[in-house]
Amino acid sequence: MLVGIVGVLCGGLVVWLLTPPNIEIPPRQLPPNNAYPEYHNMGVEMQQRLRSDMRLKQIEEAIGRSEPLSAADRTYYLQKMSPYLRRYEQLLQRPSVVSTERNPNALFPELASMRQIARVEEYLMREELRQKRYRDAIKRAQRLARLAEQARNGGPLLHYLVGVAIHAIALAPIREELPRIQDRAGLEALLQLARSYEQQRVPLWKCMEEEYYFGLSMYQQVAEGRMDLRELTASDPTKEERIRGLRVVITRPFVKTALPEYHRLMKRTIQELKQPFGQRPSRTDEELEREIRHPLNKILLPVFAKTSDKEAAEVAMMRLVGCTAAIRLHKLRTGRYPTSLEVLQLGEMIIDPFSGKPFVYKTDPRRGFLLYSVSYNRIDDGGTTNYGGYQDDRGDLSPVIVRLPDPLKGMPRNRQPLAAPIWMR
Repeated sequence: MLVGIVGVLCGGLVVWLLTPPNIEIPPRQLPPNNAYPEYHNMGVEMQQRLRSDMRLKQIEEAIGRSEPLSAADRTYYLQKMSPYLRRYEQLLQRPSVVSTERNPNALFPELASMRQIARVEEYLMREELRQKRYRDAIKRAQRLARLAEQARNGGPLLHYLVGVAIHAIALAPIREELPRIQDRAGLEALLQLARSYEQQRVPLWKCMEEEYYFGLSMYQQVAEGRMDLRELTASDPTKEERIRGLRVVITRPFVKTALPEYHRLMKRTIQELKQPFGQRPSRTDEELEREIRHPLNKILLPVFAKTSDKEAAEVAMMRLVGCTAAIRLHKLRTGRYPTSLEVLQLGEMIIDPFSGKPFVYKTDPRRGFLLYSVSYNRIDDGGTTNYGGYQDDRGDLSPVIVRLPDPLKGMPRNRQPLAAPIWMR
């Protein structure tokens, strides 16, 4: 009897070892006339054509340093980039869902090209803002907002973060010029930009759900022997050391024992991200790493504790710009500032994602109005903010970007003083 029981157990163990893990990954639902494959093809073409163009690289570097371009360089730059601007404007009119294979070795040239397109639009926006052509500049920002959502619709975390970068590029020149945008048409366009964003933005939880499926595809490929973990850790010495420290063969049973923890942590994260900002648990990357027990999950599970704050910051910036426009439009209609943000009847747009309450709003008969978010530290710092619009644990988040004064250039960011509260009229 004992031999029989042992035999049954051994047989069951062998079956368990040889049976691949049951990993179900739903296919993407791609729309007809999907624009994303064409973005991918355009990205490949841009890399091939522009990578070897040293003059174009130098021009882009000069733009990145905010250096003025000569007339010849400006003409050359726009001549090279205009065909891609026209193509992406056409693609904006079509539905777009990420269609790239869920494979860690997949390349995403479209993401680099989307950021490059955003930089061209930003350059043209700055020209238009200097000429007080506010509606034209904001129209470009609206196009970039659409591009950002196309970049991350149906994509994992990498795509979400590229969308964050595109939104930041689009808003930067507007936030610098915001104190001087006073005409009704420009303000109405800004308010519409913020309203459209509220309706169309892809929430982080959807990209985290795709990240979950993306990770499952990796586990599946490892279990089936189609992928070596060294392919995933070639650029991360820390993870390479973890592989050497395992001293076990990465086999199906190793994947199968990792999956329950992976399912639990990813599903919990997705559910938490579906909650309103103020109700989400706050965890640090270190706390999350300590919670991960399985060695394989320590290698493959992404660390994303701060990603929720990136979503909150993006939402806050767009809402702050929209609220600023609404405050000024109210002043144009009535001759006075609103007594509170609730008077504007903007719904969720007045809510600070970091506090779950309305943004801090004050008025003064001599200085105008002050509007800001309590930002990452969730502390009201009186409206003091970081130079350059950077977001960190110091200061509040203002709708306006204040350029770093020349005497402070070269100073480490954490040692720079905060800019004074920015009152607007």
